[in-house]
Formats: sequence, C-alpha cells, structure tokens
Amino acid sequence: MTKLLQHRFSWIAIALLLVDIGYYFLLRRYGVSHGAALSDAVSSYFWLAFFSFILQRIHSFYHSRSAINVVHISIITVFSLLISLLTQWYGNWIGEQDETYHQLLSQLFFVRWFILFLILLTIVNQLWIDKHLQEQRLAFNHLLEKERQLAKAEMNNLQQQFQPHFLFNSLNSISALVKSQPEKAREMLFSLSDFLRLTLQKGKDDFNSVAEEIYYLNLYMSIEKVRFGNRLNVEIKDSGECENVQLPSLILQPLVENAIKYGLNSKTGEITISITIECNDNHLMISIRNPYDKNSANAVNGTGFGLKSIDRKLKLLYKQADLLKIEKTDDDFTVTIKIPGP
Repeated sequence: MTKLLQHRFSWIAIALLLVDIGYYFLLRRYGVSHGAALSDAVSSYFWLAFFSFILQRIHSFYHSRSAINVVHISIITVFSLLISLLTQWYGNWIGEQDETYHQLLSQLFFVRWFILFLILLTIVNQLWIDKHLQEQRLAFNHLLEKERQLAKAEMNNLQQQFQPHFLFNSLNSISALVKSQPEKAREMLFSLSDFLRLTLQKGKDDFNSVAEEIYYLNLYMSIEKVRFGNRLNVEIKDSGECENVQLPSLILQPLVENAIKYGLNSKTGEITISITIECNDNHLMISIRNPYDKNSANAVNGTGFGLKSIDRKLKLLYKQADLLKIEKTDDDFTVTIKIPGP
C-alpha cells in the first residue's frame, strides 16, 4: 500500500512539473524573456512543492471526516494566496528589466491564485483519501489480529479440555493395574510420561506433519493397548505420500479416543479401529472407522464434546464448515476429516 501511494504521488509530481513547463512556454509565447519565464516557473514549482509538503505534514497529524470542510478550504485558500504573493514579489524583483513580464504579473495574480487553489484542493483530496484508506487498512488488520487471537485462545482451550479427559482415564487404569499387574502399570506409566512430555513440548505449534501426528498417535496407542490388551487392534493404512502434509496439531488422538470408547462399548470381544490416510485433489483425507451398534452406543455416556470440538477447531483454522463428516451404518461408525492443501 505504501509503495503504491508513493508511486501515485510521483506521478502527481511529474504532472505538476509538466504543467509548470507548459506555463513556461505560455509565458514565452506572450513575449516574456527566457530568464524571467524560467525563474517564474521554477519559483512557482518550488513554492507549490514546499506548501504541498506542509499540507502532507498537517494531514499526518489531522484527519477529518470529509475531504472538503472549512478547515481544508481555509488552509488551501491561505496557502494558494501565499504562493501567489511570494511568486508576485519574486516576479517583481526579477522582472524589472522585462516590461512585458512586469505587466503580466498583475494581470495573472487572480488567475494564478485560482489555479493554485484547484491544484492544492486536488492534493488535499488525495491526501485525505490515502489517510482514510490507511486507517481502514489498519482497522481491518487490527480486527483480523483480534479474531486470530480469539480463535487461537479458543483452540488452546479446546486442546486443554482434551488432555485431562485422556489423562484421567490413563491414571485410573494405572491405579487399577498397580496391584494386579505392576509391570503393565509401570509400562503404561512410562508410555504416558513419554506421550505427555512430547505433546507438551509440541503444544506451542499449531501444526504437525502427518508423519509426526502418526508418531504421537502410536505413542497414545501404546498406552491404550496396555489398558485394553488384546481387545484392541489398530490398523493404519498410509501410503506414505502424505507424510509431509501439515494438519492441526494432535487432532487425531481425540478422534481415535472417541472411536475406542464407542467401539469397545458397542461390541464384546476384540475390535479393530481402522485409520486411512490419503491425499486427494489437494486435500488430506483421514478416516477413522470403529465398530458400531446403535443400541449399545446409545447406552454409552457421552456428550459428543470430542467431535464437536474437532469440528469447531477445523472451522476456526480453515474457515470452512464441511471438513468433518460422520457416517453410520448398522455395523460401523466412520469419522472423516478433510484438511485443505496449501
């Protein structure tokens, strides 16, 4: 924006210079000597540039609601009159030996003043427009930054609500295993420690690569495998083509946790959680499927907070409302998230 304004004012300066050159030739046409015409043209351009600079400095500290008002008109009137008087005084001094030029000075005074008034009015109008656009841009950027901070705060709040839920479940399982199976309790405690250490270190980042997300997911699954033993199987179908694609940090863990919760409560015996990762049409598609039984699933206590929070997080990050999809059949429950490409 600043470069654009500077570029436009450069063109205005060039246009004024061309007008001044035309003024020089006009004086020459009326018989004014070369020296007097050149001196008048140069002095007119100098005073116009000088007072235009003063106008610019005034506008840097003062900005009215409208371009045309009493303050602007008063300043322009005074400045154009001052330029006319200064040019008249200088012209009388240099034009003593040029009778033609000396006669033109008094005749051109009001014409010069009116033209200078129009030029300064145009400059003031441009300064007002530029100041107005700059203020709008700053206000818009401030609003965007405020929305970004609010969105980030909400996402951090959502992330912090996920962790205690998983942590309390894991600690309860460790407590239950301490007496009956101390080795498994120790193994689970070590896995939980590694998971929390890495995720807390990574918690400041908004995005992970798919490869990093799978690594954290495997750490999480090692904890759940200790909790549920042979009842829980997890299949990750990943071609490896998407490993460098970025996605929201730690977004898969609560989805898999939700699948495990409803899958184990919907079926007896072993269950398999299937995770499919693929890239299609500049989108990263991740589907998580778990066994599902409508009657059993209805009996599971839950508020749907996990899926709603993931959906909200995706909307905040990508400004789209169709990035989370849920599909139910008689036997399966599938959650699919779509991550837009760069």
